[in-house]
Amino acid sequence: MEPSLKQKLDLGNITLDNFLEAFDRVEAERLLYTLASLHDIGEEITSSEQPDIKSSMGSLLRMMMGTILCTKAAVLLYAKYKYALQSVVVKGMEGNFYLRLDPKELSLWSSITHPIALAEAEEKLPAFYKTHQEQLEQNGIQLLVPLIVKDNLVGCLLLGDKLDKQAYKSTDLILLAMIARQVSIDIYKFILMDDLKQTSDKLRKQKAELVEANMGVQKMSEISMKFISILDEKKLFHAILDEMLTSTAASKGLILKVDHAQDALSVMCHKNTEPFAQRTLLPYRQYEALAKTIESGEPHICMLDEGRIWQVESRYALFVPIHNKHSEEQTYVSYILAVFDKERRGGGFLTFNERDEAILLSYANYASILIENVRNYELATKDGLTQLYVRRFFDQRLVEQVEKANQFNRPFSLMIMDIDHFKHVNDTFGHGVGDQCIKLVASTIQRNIRTELDIPARYGGEEFTILMPEADGEKAWMVAERIRAAVESTDVSHLVTGRNITISVGVATYPQHGGHPKQLMEAADLALYRSKGAGRNRVSMADESL
Repeated sequence: MEPSLKQKLDLGNITLDNFLEAFDRVEAERLLYTLASLHDIGEEITSSEQPDIKSSMGSLLRMMMGTILCTKAAVLLYAKYKYALQSVVVKGMEGNFYLRLDPKELSLWSSITHPIALAEAEEKLPAFYKTHQEQLEQNGIQLLVPLIVKDNLVGCLLLGDKLDKQAYKSTDLILLAMIARQVSIDIYKFILMDDLKQTSDKLRKQKAELVEANMGVQKMSEISMKFISILDEKKLFHAILDEMLTSTAASKGLILKVDHAQDALSVMCHKNTEPFAQRTLLPYRQYEALAKTIESGEPHICMLDEGRIWQVESRYALFVPIHNKHSEEQTYVSYILAVFDKERRGGGFLTFNERDEAILLSYANYASILIENVRNYELATKDGLTQLYVRRFFDQRLVEQVEKANQFNRPFSLMIMDIDHFKHVNDTFGHGVGDQCIKLVASTIQRNIRTELDIPARYGGEEFTILMPEADGEKAWMVAERIRAAVESTDVSHLVTGRNITISVGVATYPQHGGHPKQLMEAADLALYRSKGAGRNRVSMADESL
């Protein structure tokens, strides 16, 4: 570098006189080329709605290297939240620069108004020089040109040797100072524009999220109105699963019950997967994300390495826990909501995102309340031994059914049945076996009726009733006969010896056998006693003669 440079020209205070003194005709042409190029680069940055700083700085480096005739150069931007200079464009060198700065030296950077040789940095920027000397020397860096705007560091230019291996001339340094000033302003404008764009994008995103959140509240309100009336656990789980798949665009899903005692899961419902055998317990420890969801109680998004989990072929999965309040101090994960393979528009699948996770968390929080409601309802309406409805519930539904039938003039039937010689079973084999026989008959009833419509109940000790809306006498008799035959043919040798379990049944139909609940129950009860009087193990209609 020319020793008389500072005497010839103060780069921090360029005047017309000292400017003309330093430049001859050739240098003036180089200056004009530099100024024109800087103008074009500035226009490129400020006129574009989405400026590409990398492309613009690439143009700058090409112009600068051609003007100064250097072999290598780099443009670095200052990342203020990282206290570091990061390279945007590097030419003539391999790799990138990430140069950490000492926050205490930032004011020293701002005070440098002209290009400095690397050796000068030892005095002017001691902490920076000590940290990065070796890396800069290995890359052949000769000059540092800080980019300063309003006493704020916005970046830095790094330059290597000149092509002729000569020292940088005073005119080179003047041009670099001019380039640095203009580029600093352009970068500062870019930063302002980028900050403005990010703020605008953030505001748009927040607006979209508010709109979506409002729609989500409306959606959850609609769902709550639909779900609140579902008082059957199986129906509830299926309804929740359908909404989960729709809301997340997932292609398949499961709701799983956690069996902490056996360290396994059971399937409550599934959709678009291969069938699951009833009462099958599924191990889960080998699936890390699923195990973490159960152990931590936090949702997890994952990619399934093997492309399959149990009977579900899938690449992407989202697991969300449903918490159950175990005591005032402790909660545990009682169920898992699982969705797989988010469908991409135009085909294919995507992984899930935070929005999908938030949606399923909303369902999980709401589902825990609904499940508790269903359980409380079942405790109040279901018999603990048989899981059939209790007598009080049956009586209420019968009154409602008579009112509905009167209004719409539609028939319905009911039947009363009890286990034949049940006292003998209790006395001979014990009450435990008697309970097993009651459960056997109850499960046979449930398998042979319309689960979505008919109302089975345990009416007394060994007595059962079934309300069958919109079923005439012939249809009711056929169902009763099917239940009777199924009970008779059931192997009960593991419970009792020397006999089968049988039932007797009486059937009554509205309006033929009565227009009032009490009349219908009495008609069915008389038909039941007619079956017993005729030898038991048979079905009788209320209008059969004695």
